[in-house]
Amino acid sequence: MRNKCIIVDDEPLARQILRGFIQSMESLELVKECSNSFEAASFLHENNVDIMFLDIKMPGLSGMEFLRTLAKAPKVIITTAFSEYALEGYEYSVTDYLLKPFSFERFLKAVNKAIDSKQSSVPHTAKAKTNYEDFVFLKTDKAELKIELKDIIYFEAYGNFVKVHTEDKTILVSQTMKSIEENLHGDKFFRVHKSYIVSFDKIDKLEGNSVKIRDKRIPVGKYYKRNLEEAIKRYRV
Repeated sequence: MRNKCIIVDDEPLARQILRGFIQSMESLELVKECSNSFEAASFLHENNVDIMFLDIKMPGLSGMEFLRTLAKAPKVIITTAFSEYALEGYEYSVTDYLLKPFSFERFLKAVNKAIDSKQSSVPHTAKAKTNYEDFVFLKTDKAELKIELKDIIYFEAYGNFVKVHTEDKTILVSQTMKSIEENLHGDKFFRVHKSYIVSFDKIDKLEGNSVKIRDKRIPVGKYYKRNLEEAIKRYRV
């Protein structure tokens, strides 16, 4: 399930940067952009949102004043150029605090913190036992993280890292595409481009030199296309 997000910031450039970050993640869906707190209050009164990116210094009603008016706030990530508001933000159970300008890596850390916090508040149901071919361990900056293969949508090269887009979140791992490809089991995943490995089960369409996965079009390189076409042929009726 994608996490619905709202941006509340009076600066067009700040909204543009956040919009780009959010739209690059399969686990997030941007449902509203607001330039002031009053517009955001009206929207939240009628709609459910999972994560709110909130600026502090805005005309009319500041971000902190706005937070005080909310009976039930979504997970809040503060985005501001003023570090002195950090302590006050944590008093309102803010999930994280992003000091502008911030990197995608720092943004991703805050988002995953919000998602983990949201999930920890939901009662867990018993999971079926999995065998060793149902998951992989991937190396992040601080740990070896276990990820179930069924939750992975695709892998995307990102400089010296790899973005792992899952059903719940996007994870940045410090491995190469080659090492990930070599350690994936069976025929569940296909390398379709030097920068992409996709879950075969998640592909909606192969059209020309791209595959469509949900709202994302992923390029397919000539070198990789034949293997993908052969796999698709096996499922034709």
